Amino acid sequence: MSEAVPIHVRTRFERFPASVKGAFVLQGADGNPHSARFVEASVARIPSGPKKPVPMEDRMLDVAPARDLFVPFEVSVSELEPSWYVIESSVEVDGWRSWPFASRPFTMPWPRAEVRRGTVAVGRPVTVKGKAFVVERVEFGADMTAVVWRPERQASAPTGDVQPDRPPSTEQAVVIVDGDLIELLPENVGPSRPERLGPGERRTAFYPVPRSARTVEVRMRLPGTAESGPLAVPLR
Repeated sequence: MSEAVPIHVRTRFERFPASVKGAFVLQGADGNPHSARFVEASVARIPSGPKKPVPMEDRMLDVAPARDLFVPFEVSVSELEPSWYVIESSVEVDGWRSWPFASRPFTMPWPRAEVRRGTVAVGRPVTVKGKAFVVERVEFGADMTAVVWRPERQASAPTGDVQPDRPPSTEQAVVIVDGDLIELLPENVGPSRPERLGPGERRTAFYPVPRSARTVEVRMRLPGTAESGPLAVPLR
């Protein structure tokens, strides 16, 4: 059972070329009024990396259970490298303990000429410790690379996008570019215009592949260190 959170914090914002402007929206979550104070806030690279502090006034806030309290913020982002980010915050409630919150992911975009784009069909099987998979295609996008794959014996699944009640995969794809692993993106990051998934297909998202890449390989990995041999992805 998940731990009850005394307040909700929603992060609403717009990204401009040189800044991010928005507001933290606080509301009581348990039917009681609370006092709250922002311990810290930052623009944080995901899944890991540098953070840029978001300036916040150090003051106590009165949070009501049925009323939104807007706390505006603005932070310069012109110096941030192209990458995926979230706006993180930590809020102390009733002088007792702090609770973490995070916004939806967003990007500082890559120059169009620097990333590979397009979809490459693969359609080849691999095996890891007796488990068979088919790597269907690799979708190269402006802000991410996605590998679409399926367990070989799940072709009876219904057609359409991944079902919301499907349990999380313990298997995953990995992408190797010029001998180095491309960074895996968190599960809540998805392509803005994803190609539709077929029967039993799943999608694993990564940071974008540079246009300068000479070789791209895909492997399937089980929990731990077991992984398949490489499948070469032809580059046009």
